[in-house]
Amino acid sequence: MKRLILSLAASVALFAAPALAHDPKAAVDGASAKLMAEMTDTELHAHCKRLMGHRMDGRVPHEHSAEKLGHAPPPAKPLSAAEMQVQHEKCTAIMAKASAGLKAK
Repeated sequence: MKRLILSLAASVALFAAPALAHDPKAAVDGASAKLMAEMTDTELHAHCKRLMGHRMDGRVPHEHSAEKLGHAPPPAKPLSAAEMQVQHEKCTAIMAKASAGLKAK
């Protein structure tokens, strides 16, 4: 009887695994599967932010008094327009390289 219950539980887990393994981030990426050239500036920025991660965040200036006295660090300084453009170009290059790899297969 124990084996029957155990085998039923294992089979339920086996069949339920794909539904439980659903990745919500993959659904978001699938929804924004349009070409980068067709994206608006806001969509392109959000797409590159997902791909590049914290490299597109602002930089926090180094301040010794915050470290020594335990104060909160100063707010992050946003990237300049030129720095942001460089990050977007890197993102475009990564996406072009990835799409070229998909076409080769």
